[in-house]
Amino acid sequence: MGYFPENKISHYITRLPSPLQLHEEWELALTQFIYPHTWYNVNEKNKLIGFDLGDNKVIGRRVPPGFYETVPDILKGIALEEFRDKITFKFNESTKRVQIKVKGKARVILHDGLSQMLGFDPTEIVSNHPNVETVVESPLVSDPCAHYRVLFLYTNIVEPQIVGDVFAPLLRIVNVTGSDGEMVCVQYDRPHYIPLSRKIIDSYKDTPRRTNAI
Repeated sequence: MGYFPENKISHYITRLPSPLQLHEEWELALTQFIYPHTWYNVNEKNKLIGFDLGDNKVIGRRVPPGFYETVPDILKGIALEEFRDKITFKFNESTKRVQIKVKGKARVILHDGLSQMLGFDPTEIVSNHPNVETVVESPLVSDPCAHYRVLFLYTNIVEPQIVGDVFAPLLRIVNVTGSDGEMVCVQYDRPHYIPLSRKIIDSYKDTPRRTNAI
């Protein structure tokens, strides 16, 4: 930390006690990874959902940030007394899908982020007739951790490889496990080796990401 005071758990640089000088081709592999399961799946970037109760006045509902263990927990965070009988959400335990009902010319505006957790793409669900109820079921299985299923571990000392549509110094993709607040330890008995990108190493940078963007 004395060398790199801006280090954070999401990106940090480590300086070695003495530089490594490598004279042959070497490879690097991850054998153990420990991380705290302490992030919010509903946060400042994905907490917004919109409503119109039929009076053409859009209400922006900001779901309280936090870690929601289940889809019903998220639906409780979305619900407002103002919905009355015009907008209802229902989670089907058997199919793991969310059903949204709107009537009285009401509409629900699903924004990017929260919509995927409920099994939808960003969309609007509208009731066009005051006396007709519109019922829409999510086309995909809902998942409160839809955006947090894997961690992409990058380091600046390995050769770039294809990650999606870019080349990136990816060391390993880690499946996310554990519960909120838990310290998770992952061990690999069969490591996956990546060629090193340099011969002299005096420091290295690690960058865990929950997407394939670096």
